[in-house]
Amino acid sequence: MNTKITVSSASSSNWIPVNYKQQDFKISLGLEISGTGVYKVEHTFDNPFTVASPVAFPHSVLTGIVASTDSNYSFPVTAIRLTCTSYTSGSGILTIVQGN
Repeated sequence: MNTKITVSSASSSNWIPVNYKQQDFKISLGLEISGTGVYKVEHTFDNPFTVASPVAFPHSVLTGIVASTDSNYSFPVTAIRLTCTSYTSGSGILTIVQGN
């Protein structure tokens, strides 16, 4: 899976489900920020297809981010989203790469 999420306002993207049953779970995250805003990556352990309001947990590193950076997940989560908590201009683009 190779997916990009863009957020261009003080809001959250849709949840992006990932393959949490993958035997060797690893996900790479690249957060590219242009303009001025504060972003965070969140994950949930709920199923976003069956739970109306999944509980969001902040990524341990990608929180309060104002410049482009990267990180990863090495433990299973069910879905990931990008949230902008303060917005002036530009956008945040989160690239999610999960191997087979």
